[in-house]
Amino acid sequence: MSDCVEFDPGIGNLVLNLNDFVNNVYSQLMSFKTIHQKRARFKLYYSKIEKYIKNNIDFYTGCLIWAYYLSNTEEKTVINNPFLNLTDEQKEEYDFFMQVNFLENFFDSFERDMLYYTGIKYSIPVEWKNILSLYSEFIQLNDGFVNVNTTKDIKLPEKLKNAHISADINELVQNVIKSEDLGLFSSYYNFN
Repeated sequence: MSDCVEFDPGIGNLVLNLNDFVNNVYSQLMSFKTIHQKRARFKLYYSKIEKYIKNNIDFYTGCLIWAYYLSNTEEKTVINNPFLNLTDEQKEEYDFFMQVNFLENFFDSFERDMLYYTGIKYSIPVEWKNILSLYSEFIQLNDGFVNVNTTKDIKLPEKLKNAHISADINELVQNVIKSEDLGLFSSYYNFN
């Protein structure tokens, strides 16, 4: 049995870049002159935007599940943590909440834009908002992971600490990686 575990078991490769996709879609929208053209274009993309949002939420769920797994194992060295050896200057410049803040802010915009461009009253699922909030708390508790050397350095939010995840997490993670489907984490949205 190895005395090391990966910071990211391989799920980071499966997350879609929501920021770039959204910026591209909205740049296209702004290039059209009439509202009719903008509405038609938005209708082409809104389901794909939702897919990207869900993919990111599934990724954060996977990160939380992996952290839960690591913190409940015997002490091991965490390898390939990209935040561990940042210089003080890099730590000052790096925004550990950038992706989370973008998504959180985009939730409101997407709901408004769905109504404006499609006439559909849409609400981001509460479970997604809860995951994002829990993940944000997780980042904050761990100071952006800059000090995570071992599994015992991982701090979990109370809600996650008290979770009862019955699945074989290592097997679940391997299935996600093998199938390239972060959606397999979606049955764990509720950590109560």
